[in-house]
Amino acid sequence: MAQPSFDRTQSLGHCHQTRETERGGIAIYKKAIRCAVNADLKKGWTEYLEETKTHTTGWTRELWIEALGMPAALPPPEGFRQVETAIGASRAEQARSDMFKQRR
Repeated sequence: MAQPSFDRTQSLGHCHQTRETERGGIAIYKKAIRCAVNADLKKGWTEYLEETKTHTTGWTRELWIEALGMPAALPPPEGFRQVETAIGASRAEQARSDMFKQRR
């Protein structure tokens, strides 16, 4: 069975669209937090905001790396790990080198 071809330009286009969607989510969560009057709701939106920021940071980093012509981890480690904290994001970022070792 023939493998589907990989269109790098289309893939990067999807990556950029995903990042823009995440950035829109950040704006929505910030607005929801400002409008929330219930403390539990505000806490929930704040958690979603932090998780979204973490994933957006990973995508932004990897897209910049790709734009510079270096090997990028797409999707970024934050995208497929259960990353919910800054510490988790740091660990996922450090795992990039392990991902490239496995690809060789």
